[in-house]
Amino acid sequence: MNEASRLHRLYILFPLVNSVKSLVPLAAFVSIKFFNGKSLDDVPWYWLSAGIVALAALLLLYGYLRWKRFAYTLEEDKILIRRGVLFREELSIYAGRIHTMNTEQPLLQRLLGLTQIRIETPGKSEDGGVLPAVTDHEAERLQLWHRDRTRALQPDRPAAQTHDVAALADGDIVNADGTEQMIEGTSPQERMASWERDEAEASGNTQGAGSDGGYPNVRGNVIPPASVSPEERSILLQLPSRRLLTAALSSPNLSLALAFVGGIISFADDLLPDQIYQSLFQSAGRILPGHWAGIAILAVVLAWLLSVILYMIKYAGFTVERIGKQISVSYGLLEKKRLLFSPERVLAATVKEGIFRRWFGYAEVKVHVLTSESEKHFMLHPLIKTADIPELLARVTPQLGVQAITASPPPHAKWMYLRWKLAFAAAVSIGCILYFGWLGMLSLLLFPFAIGWGLTAHRDSGLNITGKQLTIRSRFLALSTKYIRRPQIIAIEVTGTRRQRRRGLLSLQVKMILSDINESLVGMDEREIMAVWAWFQNKKGERSAS
Repeated sequence: MNEASRLHRLYILFPLVNSVKSLVPLAAFVSIKFFNGKSLDDVPWYWLSAGIVALAALLLLYGYLRWKRFAYTLEEDKILIRRGVLFREELSIYAGRIHTMNTEQPLLQRLLGLTQIRIETPGKSEDGGVLPAVTDHEAERLQLWHRDRTRALQPDRPAAQTHDVAALADGDIVNADGTEQMIEGTSPQERMASWERDEAEASGNTQGAGSDGGYPNVRGNVIPPASVSPEERSILLQLPSRRLLTAALSSPNLSLALAFVGGIISFADDLLPDQIYQSLFQSAGRILPGHWAGIAILAVVLAWLLSVILYMIKYAGFTVERIGKQISVSYGLLEKKRLLFSPERVLAATVKEGIFRRWFGYAEVKVHVLTSESEKHFMLHPLIKTADIPELLARVTPQLGVQAITASPPPHAKWMYLRWKLAFAAAVSIGCILYFGWLGMLSLLLFPFAIGWGLTAHRDSGLNITGKQLTIRSRFLALSTKYIRRPQIIAIEVTGTRRQRRRGLLSLQVKMILSDINESLVGMDEREIMAVWAWFQNKKGERSAS
């Protein structure tokens, strides 16, 4: 039986800090209401201070009890977590069910120099598989334990099927501008020796390890890190600050900015008096219709600048690293995340070319991974030249390849791409004319935009079948190309109205395990759609034969 390990002692502060964060809006609201028309002399400072000290003491006591009652043990084939102050909870997570151990650094953990471990298993496990406060050295020890378990549980496979690291570590990807280059890490032996030295110097939460910083092997014996077979570890790419700024400027994420503004408004709604809102509405009613256009443009520019700032905060320090047979993606300035996934669990890859990026030959690449985490869409590269995408996918997800579109919608399917866009333009124009009068006639300029939008979407859509891979390209505003392997497709749905079928047109919807990555294509030639249907039926035939 291995000795239990505990979280870092700073975990005692978590209830106090989290309560302070939650009580700040309430305290501000109560203060505004209380001080309305009163002086500071009317405040019962003695009782207020006594109440704050008593509450802080209770929260610290509760934090100590939570820390004392939270322990985890690395067993031969599982990790055992025991926690709970009033009600004890015991959680056994078997190594064979662990997909990955992701490391995160929310703002509180980052300020305290700690790391949060999230153990990813099939299904939803709420917060049961989370170790919220460990040191970086302990997080590395846990991940080494998991990788050792994974190697022990998986039988040896041919090198062609395991995507050996050596094949992925040879050579570099260098962009034409020379700003980004694949770099190699130090040797595994040097990193392991460094880890041993750091672990020997670390203090706090390594009681469960052996005296030399080791961990139990598959037979339960404690192995020092030096005896663990070293793994290849190399940095596939690091995004320079200049490239990150370019990605942020060319990817206006207005939804992210609107969500941020909405959160601020919701927070301010609890603090600001109702009179302020009434005066704002009265002032808005006196604005001339012609000024609304300038206000709208200013709002879009400010939202774009805000989205640039939030994008850079989110993806600062973006790094993709290969650790053994897994891919690690780390990023974040205020809240640092490090996500691990196996290439075999990648369901599909999406290449998105924004309006501005496409002009200069750039795109972003995401992979969609089968995982129980809320984060199922991993950014693989925020800004990469389209010419370098085939090599990037070959290194990270060798089962997916870049294929050219070979089938496009026929010319007589253009109306299917124009109808809803023209209907949207008509609805907006009618509303603007009714509200703004003659000035609203400017909204008729939306019709040429809608026509160009529809024709561009028709021109850029299409598909390709190569081997066991289906490639679908479509456009809303940005051009999106999705690469899907046939084994990952659950069902294919073919639809078409009577009128569409008479004209030889059908629509296609590809359904996958993750519903939010389903892909659809409208207005395709019936022969092309039936070819996809026959291709998918071969999947069932292969299963029957096997």
